[in-house]
Formats: sequence, structure tokens, C-alpha cells
Amino acid sequence: MKPLIRNLIPVLLLALCSISLHAQPAKNQSTVVVLKTANTLLQARQYEPALEYFKKALQQAKKSKNIYQQAQAWEGLATLYSQTKQSTEALVAFQTAIKLYKGIGYNMIADLLNTQMRQFLGVGDLYAGIEIGAKGIKLTVIDVKPGSQISDFTLRMDTSINTDAAALSYQSEKETLDAITLLYEIIQDRFEVPDKRIYIVISSGLKQELDKYNKADYFAGIIRPKQLDPKIKISFVTVDEEAAFSFKGIVPQASRLTANQLDIGSANTKGGYQDLSRKFIPVTFPIGTRSFQKLLENRVTGNSSMFDYRKAAEKLITDSLGRMINYSFRDKAEFKSREQIYLSGGIVWCIASLMHPEKIKDPQIELSLQDILDFQNLASTDFETLANPELSKTMTTEDAAASRANIKRVLNTYDQKSLLAGSVWLGELIRQLNSSNPNRKLLFPRYAYVGWISGYIMDKISRQYTDVAAN
Repeated sequence: MKPLIRNLIPVLLLALCSISLHAQPAKNQSTVVVLKTANTLLQARQYEPALEYFKKALQQAKKSKNIYQQAQAWEGLATLYSQTKQSTEALVAFQTAIKLYKGIGYNMIADLLNTQMRQFLGVGDLYAGIEIGAKGIKLTVIDVKPGSQISDFTLRMDTSINTDAAALSYQSEKETLDAITLLYEIIQDRFEVPDKRIYIVISSGLKQELDKYNKADYFAGIIRPKQLDPKIKISFVTVDEEAAFSFKGIVPQASRLTANQLDIGSANTKGGYQDLSRKFIPVTFPIGTRSFQKLLENRVTGNSSMFDYRKAAEKLITDSLGRMINYSFRDKAEFKSREQIYLSGGIVWCIASLMHPEKIKDPQIELSLQDILDFQNLASTDFETLANPELSKTMTTEDAAASRANIKRVLNTYDQKSLLAGSVWLGELIRQLNSSNPNRKLLFPRYAYVGWISGYIMDKISRQYTDVAAN
């Protein structure tokens, strides 16, 4: 019997603790202890006793005129009421706690509670980002629900205006200024996004071009609309920063330790991965589809055939750029070995659109190295077939129309030579990546084109709370 009694002792103690915990709060307990007990019960989802303890804590805090403990009690009640779907009571508790915290200068806690309240009410905040790139200006408006991850944001609007900002001419500067002015008016008039949630950013690729002529600050000033609020700065990002923002904006949080990301831009290529300590490791190249094409056109004559153009592109890879890629990947074994890579950039969109037009409604398209090689062959030998892919007979009329419209946008943005040059550059990147893992999944998420600017916005949101805490 003695061993049995010994085995029953922990059970009996646990039962006694449970009875004590569910009892009415003792009068001699301090408010700190009552609040701690209430929160422990709340975590255990013991709502009725938790409610009694929070009310007792509130009563004691009022009696002692301790505003901070009153705010804590109301905060606990707000959480309890929201978890038990008591909307009116939750709203009153949230608002009271927020007011009390602000009254004693705890603004960060008040702001976080306000975020939780908005989450409970299902209310989001609109943010707008204007990306000034080498080939165009993009507007992204997103609705960020409190507590959501970037891949869960709601895209309210995205549009772009083709300009040639990298030309650095009077005409391109004027076109860029006009485009930013128009997009800023849309942000203000249609969405009424407050200025503190508007970000205007010059991409790393364009800054790379501006830095060649020491014109970055001049350019930022000349393209600034006169009506732009002085509080809104036109910022720059480095290639490493843009890579980190792209990763954050494109790769789902659950995949960040098992996947990597690569954005093939017009002026550069950037991406990276998170190591086991969640540190972001950038992988960047100073070459993109446009800059590769510029190098290529120095090697061919104006009347060269597409066959000669492709051979010159392949020779450029063999002579120099292939070795640069190999050298950059040499100490990135983890990047090369991962099972999935999220791809973004104009050339990836083109290949997905023209090689898989039937997947126009798919939120994510899986590509292969063979897709890229087939794209190269068609771009150099049968452009008519590439530009007019056969649509699946199983597609609905609506999907077929959407696919044709998408293909039209591709062909209005890129000509035959730029498509071929871009696919050769992308093909070499993937070929070298696949040398260590030929079964790697190449994923093109359709939201990728708003990835880095959305990652930039989310980073700014996080820093706002960090800065408040630091101060």
C-alpha cells in the first residue's frame, strides 16, 4: 500500500492546487498575485475563475489608486472577453486599458493593445509603396491585418507605369516625376492612405546605375513631386537590403528555414536564405537581365540573327559570367542544397506566362530548367509560336481572355532580344544551382512582383514598435 500512497500524493497535491486556484481570491492576496493568478487561469482557458480574479484585481487596484494595475486588469479582461466572443465588453475593456496606459505614458503598450483591438474587430491598415525601378514605377497598396504575416496581406491595388529611369535623360526624369505624381494622387484620392504610411523607394538596381555617375541625390530631388508631404522621404535601398526585403515578402514564414529566394531584376540579381539562427545571408550579383543584354549587345552587330545573338549570349556566359556565378555560389552550399527556391523578376513572369498560359489563375506556378531551355529555343528559333502559345481547350472563356491579356502585357514590356537574353542569364543561374540538387522545386508565386516593397513596408511597421521600445 505504501508505494500506492506515494504515487497518489502528487495527484492529491495537484487537486488541492486546482481547488485553491478556482476558489474566490483571498482578501490578503496582493494585487500583483491576483493579476498573475488571473492570467494563469486565462492561459489555461479557465474563463469563469479568471474573470473573478481580474475583477478582484481591478477592485483592489482602484482602491489603492494604482493606475498601472488597473490598466493591466482591463487588458486581461479585454483578452478574456475577446476569446469568449463578448464583443461589446471586449471593446469597452480594450478602450479603457488603452486610455489608462496612455495616461501614464505607456504608449507602446497602448499602441500594441490598439493593434489587438483592431485585429479583434477585423480592421486593417492601408499602406502604400511606390517603387522606382530602372524600367518602371510600381504602386502597391496593401491592407495589413494586425498580427498577419506578409504573405497573408490583402493586395488592394497594384499598377505600374513603364518609364526608362535608368536612361538618366531629361525625358526619363520628367516621365518618372509625372508617374510618381500620378500614383501619389491615386494613393491620396482613392485610398486616403495617411502620409505616415506611404513609402517611396528607389530600387537597388536603379541606385546602382545612379551611383555610376554620382547622381543618386540629384535624381531623388528632381523626381520629387512638389505636392509631396515633406515628411515622406524618397529612400534608397542597397542590394543586400532589397534581397532581405524580397525574402521576407515572398517566402512564407513556415518555409524560411528550408527554402531560398532569388529575384532576377533588370540591373542586378539578388536573393538569399535564412540560416538556422534565422540570420539572413544575401546572395547577389551585379548583373540582371537588362545589364546582361547591354553587355551582350557590345558583342554583336545590329543585323545579327537571333541564332548569332543566342550564341553570343552563351559565349558571354562561358567566357566570364559563368565563372562569376560559380565563384559567388562556392561558399553558399546551404543555398544550393535547399529543396525549394522562390523565383521573382520580370523574366520569370514572362516564362511562366508564355510556357504555362493555362495556369493563369494559379497563385503559384512550378517551373523547371527544361521550361527555361524550351523558352530559349523558341525565343531564338520560333518566336511566333512563343508569342502565341496554344491555350488549353479545357480553359474557360474567362481564363483564356485573362491569359491573352497577360501575354499581351508581356510582349508590350519585353521584345524578342530581351526575352532571349533574360532567359539565358536565368538559365545559367538555375543550371549551376541544380548541379547540387537537380530535383529542386522552382516556384513562381504571382504575388512576387510586390514582394520586396511589401517586405520593406512590413519591416518599417516592425521597426516602429522597436523604436518606441528603445526610447
